[in-house]
Amino acid sequence: MADTLTVTTEQLENREVRLTVEIPDSVATPVLRKAARRIAGEVRVPGFRPGKAPYEVIVRRFGRETLVQEALEDLVETVYADALTQSEIQAGGMPSLDQFTAEPLSLTFRVPQRPLVELGDYRELRVPYTEATVSPEDVDALIDNLRQEHTTWVPVERPAQFGDLVTVDLHGEVDGETTIEQENWDLELSETGEALIPGLDAAFIGLAAGDQKSFTLTYPEDSTSQWAGKVANFTTTMHTVKAELAPSDDALAAEAGEFDNMEALRSHLQANLYEERKDQAENLYRQTVADAFVAAATTVEYPPSLLENELNLIENEQEAYYGEMGIDMESFLRYTNQTREGLRAQLRPMAERRLRQRLVVTELARAEGVHLHEEDLEAEIERLAETTSGANADAYREMLHTPGGQLYLMETLTNRLAIDRMVAIAKGEPLAPLHHDDTAENDLMAETMAAALAEPADAAPGETAASDDE
Repeated sequence: MADTLTVTTEQLENREVRLTVEIPDSVATPVLRKAARRIAGEVRVPGFRPGKAPYEVIVRRFGRETLVQEALEDLVETVYADALTQSEIQAGGMPSLDQFTAEPLSLTFRVPQRPLVELGDYRELRVPYTEATVSPEDVDALIDNLRQEHTTWVPVERPAQFGDLVTVDLHGEVDGETTIEQENWDLELSETGEALIPGLDAAFIGLAAGDQKSFTLTYPEDSTSQWAGKVANFTTTMHTVKAELAPSDDALAAEAGEFDNMEALRSHLQANLYEERKDQAENLYRQTVADAFVAAATTVEYPPSLLENELNLIENEQEAYYGEMGIDMESFLRYTNQTREGLRAQLRPMAERRLRQRLVVTELARAEGVHLHEEDLEAEIERLAETTSGANADAYREMLHTPGGQLYLMETLTNRLAIDRMVAIAKGEPLAPLHHDDTAENDLMAETMAAALAEPADAAPGETAASDDE
């Protein structure tokens, strides 16, 4: 811009700068005249044909402040980028226009700065790692659960015991009024479980198939039943008594997965449980390490707009999650007796944790020289596409090749590699040097970001992109 702007800055809290730009007439007048022509075309001015009222007439009739307000969008577009360059502010997001004055013409912006993260002496950070283990007792518990799943009920020729499944007819009444009438009623007898009336299950103990019995029970005084405190008369006929039959070891091994014997089943269960616990331990360790790096960082500062963006993202994720279950957000808020403001306040601590971790991980990636090559991106696209079956795989692959999809994957992969580096540091492992072409990486990121920004909004992957497995 040939005509110099008068720019002043004031550092605010939380990585924000107040930027005041005084605009000379040589810059402002063409913009204001354009706004005056718009007003003249939209509002009838006595004595002039539509759109023909001179600039000076528009200023006198509507006032300079109204004219400036009409021209605000164009004024911002005209001066903001040059004001940033002149002030040497490293902007970290979109500004907000705090105020303007018409005379002299000035605009005051609140500009978010890039986050400031100082990691401290992170190379000395150590976090103990606990290996996953599986004990024989753990496998025994799995075997017991499997055996219970494959247990069947079989008829027995003996009186009923607790734990049996009985089939009975049952009639009960209080003062001549029927309280229960059941035929061929299946009832699993429990010594401790809740029954319709205390003592009912115990009344069947000792009865064999074909036996009949009459007995009385009393509803407790504190019962919610309408017959609280009253005596009930029951008659019953026992039809069948069944007991649980658990499979033998070899039968269980065959039923559970066609294993040759119990030893083969135990070995399979132990290996699966170990892999499951190993994955859980590693995921927990990665999160613990990331939390430790965040806690060790000496400075993590960011503008409020970044936190609001993170909060919006989490809110959108929740809305999509409940939407998949057929529940819109307004209905969810009614069901949970919440307001949207209350929900955002509840989600704010999560947003703060996520934002701080992402900023620290991003700074660690920069400090350690963690970068991607184009082949890394292609390999991840193929890996994710292979997890999608049938014709959807090609559509998914195509979506991931869009600039928005690639940018998402670049951020995800860089985050994963950075946490890999954190884990190596936290374990005290030797750190292999990272040999990457910084220029090629920067070009790849710059090209991807530029393409993503130019992409239509509805072409971006948004929440449909595959989430990181981490």
